[in-house]
Amino acid sequence: MTVIQLRGTRLAAATISKPLTRPFILALTFLFLLSMHYFQHNQGGAGLELPFNISSWIPFSFAIAIGLLEISRQKILRYSRLTLVLLCCCVMLSVPMLYPESRPEGAINRVLALWAGWLFFVALQQFAFSQKQRQQILWLLLKAVWLQAALAWYQFLWISPDNGIGYNTDLNRPYGIFQQPNVMASFLATGLVLSAYLLARQPMVQGRWTLSHLGLQLTPVAVIPMLFVLSSRTGWIASVAGVLLILPYLIQFAARVQWRVWLMMLVMGLSVTWNLTSSLNWNPQPGRVSLESARSVIYPQAMDMFLHSPITGVGYGNFESAYLMQTAQAHQADPETPYGLPGLDHPHNELLFWASEGGILPVLALLIAAAAVLAKIRRAPANTHLALVALLFPITLHTQLEYPFYHSLIHWIIFVFLIYWVDALSAKYFKHTLRFYKPFRISAMLLPVVVSLFMASTLYSGAMLTRFESSTPPDLTALDKVNNTWAWRNRFEWDLYQTQLKIGIQQNNPELLTDFIHWANQKAKELPRPILYQYLIKAHQALANTEQAEQVREEARYLFPGMDFSDEASPPFPKPKTVTASPQIAQAQGQADQD
Repeated sequence: MTVIQLRGTRLAAATISKPLTRPFILALTFLFLLSMHYFQHNQGGAGLELPFNISSWIPFSFAIAIGLLEISRQKILRYSRLTLVLLCCCVMLSVPMLYPESRPEGAINRVLALWAGWLFFVALQQFAFSQKQRQQILWLLLKAVWLQAALAWYQFLWISPDNGIGYNTDLNRPYGIFQQPNVMASFLATGLVLSAYLLARQPMVQGRWTLSHLGLQLTPVAVIPMLFVLSSRTGWIASVAGVLLILPYLIQFAARVQWRVWLMMLVMGLSVTWNLTSSLNWNPQPGRVSLESARSVIYPQAMDMFLHSPITGVGYGNFESAYLMQTAQAHQADPETPYGLPGLDHPHNELLFWASEGGILPVLALLIAAAAVLAKIRRAPANTHLALVALLFPITLHTQLEYPFYHSLIHWIIFVFLIYWVDALSAKYFKHTLRFYKPFRISAMLLPVVVSLFMASTLYSGAMLTRFESSTPPDLTALDKVNNTWAWRNRFEWDLYQTQLKIGIQQNNPELLTDFIHWANQKAKELPRPILYQYLIKAHQALANTEQAEQVREEARYLFPGMDFSDEASPPFPKPKTVTASPQIAQAQGQADQD
C-alpha cells in the first residue's frame, strides 16, 4: 500500500527516459542516403558554394540538436578523456581568431565547422549505442559509397555530352556529386576499406551467405574501376595502403571463405578495370602517373610563411594575400625563386594551412589531437590497430595533400564519426550531472531551425547567382533575389560590381567606375586575383587615369610575374547590350545622375 501511495510522487525513484537513439540514427540516414546526394546547378567552388554541402548541413544540425536534447532530457553529460582533449584542441585552434593580424570573416566558416564537428562527437557520446546500432551507422557510410559509385559508373559510361548536370564527358573523370575527382577518390577509398572492415565483423550463421555479405564482397568490383579512371594519385595511394593495412584484420577475424572471396573480388575489380579501359581505349591523363606536382613548390613556400612568423602566423583569413606578397618579394630578390600561384587560397596541406595562418598554437593543437587519437588506437582491442588506422588513412592522407574538409562536409562528418568509433572501442565514459540543463534544450530547439533557414536561403541565393552568371544577356533582376548575401559575399559582390563596371563603361558613367575602383582596391587586399587587377586597369583607363592604370599594372606584374597584363591580353567585355539594371545598380546610377 505504501508503494502504491509513493508511486508518482516526488519520493518515487527517478527513472531514465528512453533515449533518442532512433531519431538520431534517422537524421544520419537522411544525411547519408539523401541530402549529401543533392544536386543543383552551380558554378563550382568549395564549402557553401557547393549545393550538396548546403543540403547536408540541415540533417547534420538535426543530429547535433538531438544529441543536445538528449543531454537536457537525461540531465547528464557523458564524455570521455578524448572529449576533453579535443575540446582543448578546438579552443587552441580558435584562439588565433583573436590575434590582431587575423581577419575573422575569412576564417569564421571553418572555425564554425570545427566546433560543429566537436559537438557532433559529443552528441554521438550521449547514446549508449549497441554494437548493432554503431555498425548500422557504418553501414550508412557504405551505402552512401555505393550510391556514389553507381553515379560514377553512370557518368563514366552512359551520360550524354549534353547532360543536365554539366559533367564533362571529354575529360571524363567521374567525380560523383563531389565535383572534384580527388574528393571522390578518397571517399571511394574509405568505402573500399570499410567493406573489408565490416566483412570481418559480419559473422556467417551456419555458413550461410546473406545480402549483406554479397554487398560487401561486390564493393571492390564496383569501386576499384572508378578509383582507377578517376586518375587520382591520392585515391590510388590511399586505396593500396588502406587495403594492405586492413588485410591482417580481415584474414584473422573473417571466415576463411569470406576473406578469400574478398581478395578474389579485388582481383576481379582490377580485371574489370583492365577490360573497361582497354575496350574504351582509355588512358590516364598525362602527368597523373608521375609524382610531379605543384606541391613541391607550394609546400616550401608555405613553410617559409610559417618560419617567417612562427608565433602568430600571417593571421586567419590572410593566407592568399600574404602568400602572394611573400612569394613576390622572394622572386623579385632572386628571379630563380618560384613565384606564387594565382588564386591559391590553401597550400594543399592542412597542417601547413593552420601553421602559416595561425602560427605554432594551431600546430600544437593538431599534433595533440593526432597523438590522442593514436593513443586511443593503441588502447583498442588487440589485433585491431592496423584496421583502425586503415579506416582513417584515406581521409587523413587527403588532408595532407589537399583540403577535402572544405570541399565536402560529408568527409568531415565521416572523419569525426571514425574518431568516435576508435574512442568507443576502449573509452571509459564519465557522467556529469547538470544543474543547468535548459541551455542545452534551448540550443537543441534553435539550432536546426536557424541552420535550416540559413541553408535554405543559401541554396536559393546560389540558384539566383548561378542564373545570373549563366544567362545571356545577364538576368540582372536575379541579383535582387539574392536574400543571403552573407553566405555568398564574395560571389555576390563580384557579380554586382563587375556588372556595375560594364554598365559604367558602356554608359560612360564615372560614378559607377569610381565606385568599382573603390571596391576593387579594398577587395585586392583580401583576395588579390589577376582578373580583379585586369578589370581595375580597365576602370582606370575608362576614366582616362593613365598613370593610375599603369601603377595597377605594375603591381599586378609584381604579384603575378608569370601573367600578361597588357591591354591585348585583357579579358574583353561583352558587346554593349540593352540591359535593365537591377535596383541596386540603378540606385547607384541615380546617385551618379544627381551628382
